[in-house]
Amino acid sequence: MKWLILLALLVAVTALIALRYRRQIKMAIYVWQMFRKMKQVGKTGEKRIEKPADAKDIALVRCAKCGTWIPQNKALNLRSANSYCSTICLETVAKVG
Repeated sequence: MKWLILLALLVAVTALIALRYRRQIKMAIYVWQMFRKMKQVGKTGEKRIEKPADAKDIALVRCAKCGTWIPQNKALNLRSANSYCSTICLETVAKVG
């Protein structure tokens, strides 16, 4: 009988605490579920990073100033067929010419 009263008192105290802190308990459960979902997404093994266009499809051009080979989509042009690897090479050619 003594254990039954003690158990009832323990249940009553737990119920009062749960009523008092129900918002915090609800938020903790929400955060726990969110982390569980994030962990499940991470287990799929799929990488979400998209790869840029295939390097095989992009032609390389040579810098007219320093001779560095760079992808054509990153090259700088100055109203001519010449390509430059950086603004530094482009500016030095523009100052000289």
